[in-house]
Amino acid sequence: MRLYWEAEGIPEELVDGLRALGEEFPISEGPQEGARRIRFEKWEQVGALEVRPEGEEVRVLYDRPPRAFRAVGRLLAQETPEALREDMPFRTFGVMIDCSRNAVPLVGHLKRWMRRLALMGYDMMMLYMEDTYEVPGEPFFGYLRGRYSQGELGEIDEYAHRLGIEAIPCIQTLGHLEQILRWPPYRDVKDTASVLLAGDEKTYELLKRMIKAASGPFRSRRIHIGMDEAHDLGRGRYLDKFGFKRNFDIFNEHLNRVLEICRRFGLRPMIWSDMYFRMGSKTGDYYDPESVIPPEVISEIPQGVQLVYWDYYHREEEFYREWIRRHRRLGGIPIMASGIWTWHKLWYDHTITSATVAPCLSACRKEGVEEVFFTLWGDDGAECERDSALAGLLCAADLAYGGGDNVKALASRFSALCGGDYQAHIKASEIEHPPGAEEEAGFAKALLWDDPLLGIFARHIEAHSGVFLGQLAAHYRALAQELSRSKKGAGDIHHIALAVQVIADKVLLRERLVAAYRRGDRAALRETAEVDIPALQEEVRKLWESHRRIWLFQNKPFGFEVLTVRYGGLILRLEEVRSRIEEYVVGKRKFIEELEEPAEALSWVNVGYRNLATSSAIL
Repeated sequence: MRLYWEAEGIPEELVDGLRALGEEFPISEGPQEGARRIRFEKWEQVGALEVRPEGEEVRVLYDRPPRAFRAVGRLLAQETPEALREDMPFRTFGVMIDCSRNAVPLVGHLKRWMRRLALMGYDMMMLYMEDTYEVPGEPFFGYLRGRYSQGELGEIDEYAHRLGIEAIPCIQTLGHLEQILRWPPYRDVKDTASVLLAGDEKTYELLKRMIKAASGPFRSRRIHIGMDEAHDLGRGRYLDKFGFKRNFDIFNEHLNRVLEICRRFGLRPMIWSDMYFRMGSKTGDYYDPESVIPPEVISEIPQGVQLVYWDYYHREEEFYREWIRRHRRLGGIPIMASGIWTWHKLWYDHTITSATVAPCLSACRKEGVEEVFFTLWGDDGAECERDSALAGLLCAADLAYGGGDNVKALASRFSALCGGDYQAHIKASEIEHPPGAEEEAGFAKALLWDDPLLGIFARHIEAHSGVFLGQLAAHYRALAQELSRSKKGAGDIHHIALAVQVIADKVLLRERLVAAYRRGDRAALRETAEVDIPALQEEVRKLWESHRRIWLFQNKPFGFEVLTVRYGGLILRLEEVRSRIEEYVVGKRKFIEELEEPAEALSWVNVGYRNLATSSAIL
């Protein structure tokens, strides 16, 4: 449906947002032929919106701009306006975009995303920036990493404000700082490779500059200061300088010092909560039911900081409810961080996301959680086609607003708001879940980067998944053919179809190579070397070209060198495999040594690239 609005009678808080949406979507200022007029009226029903068709016009009742813009999104997907009411149970409903795992989104790309987020009804966006933001006087912050300038962050905040979205910086003030601590100027504030030296005055002088720089460009006085997964806190230079101290005490003391800095800048901070539970667990597990946080530690958790309970894994509503209650016992209602699964993925994983988001949101409603956001991580290189995750964000928004999982309605809105085929996006998610295989985090990525001779992941899946490589190849080939017939959409379907084809042929190469070698079939090995490997090398090159095009459309160029090395390494490694086969076939080598290794298989494989490409050290 095409819509138009007129400035007269429109609440001022919507004007800039409607103009921003009109940059891309069919909602214009002033009458347009074939467009229906939309009016907006503010009301006092918190979290609610209503759409009321009235003759040739449509009236929208809303409490805050995000609800008004969601109503616009609903109308854009309809041929004729339909009456509807929706209720948002959460005071904050947002997303967190990873800007640190190599992919730093272009400002224009974030604006494009914000238009879609607004039309879905989101009202908050965090930017996760470990070091990818400019800190005046600290030239190594984001050095060669595509950091955001102060001006860029201000531009992002301004555009978010137009659309009723609160933009919040999310940084790190304890761990996850290996990218900055690698540089010599920071040796004095370094505890371990990734953790700051708590208790040292130089650390807090640096933190003042970091927090001021990260928060300065934003209107919001909220800031996420991280402090998660600092597993070796106090075990490096801290131990040498200050001696042994209980990690609980180091953590609380450091948190108090960081909060002092936040108060100085008028900020209201939040932190990830996992360290308290991990430090109370004998196994270091965040979700350990036996974890004990001593009462004196709880009493010393400083006031004025919100805890963020992150959980992307559990599928039982009762688990979320229990952990929300445990957080309450630490003081206050937590913020909930669920996940739209993009990490260790080539494409958004709809299966895991759906299985975890629905029970999480249900538990949050029942436990009175007021703030929820969804993380989109980019662990180990940010290989996932980010736009594919828009399907998951749309689905999560409908669940939160009470719309359920109506596939037909979702497909219509996805087409209108994201320009994509919803069902094709969900179909592409099957790249992660081939029939019969055990659920793995990063199945497709593991197959893409698994070394063709070592076969670390190939050995694992054949031993533990009950699926043969030939079956996998057949599944992926059929999926590639189906996806190649799909229309382009929000995420690049043709790109993932090409990736699926590469995986299919690479898996088949491994199967043929091992089988031919075991039966001593030199003719088959020669065909593999002369036909299969050159064809696969060309496919990998095309996949790299496709990935490069997408990356440079969405992100700053920094970080893509990592993927270039991976693609280039795979192409050259295939050249090495070809040479080794040829040497074996003509008798220059008695064996292909990697294929002589016994078929040991790990029960679990970390799907990080370095764990798939080699068993040797990477310098």
